[in-house]
Amino acid sequence: MIFRLVLPALAMLVSSVSAHAQTAFEPHTVAYVLCVSNATKKLALAIPEIAKDSIIERAFGACSSDEMAARKSLAKIGTGEAAINERISSTKQFIRLTAPDDIDRQRANRIPR
Repeated sequence: MIFRLVLPALAMLVSSVSAHAQTAFEPHTVAYVLCVSNATKKLALAIPEIAKDSIIERAFGACSSDEMAARKSLAKIGTGEAAINERISSTKQFIRLTAPDDIDRQRANRIPR
């Protein structure tokens, strides 16, 4: 499940990197995506169930320190503020699009068959 969310997000990051910039697999950026994925999974399994949009926003909030670390790390290697904002925005947009299906899958799989 996590790989279904993380790998496409990382692939999306690769496409947003300019030719002279660092690799998309910058450790702090990867840590941020993993944090959001893990927080989404935990919240999806919460009882009583939380609305999907709320889960996603709470996951972003729970990972704000990882987002800040990614921003600082990207700035250290010379990535401009606009490029950093675009990368984080694109990552969040992708997660918002894919997370609802992952939440449904988590909820469906929590009940043994």
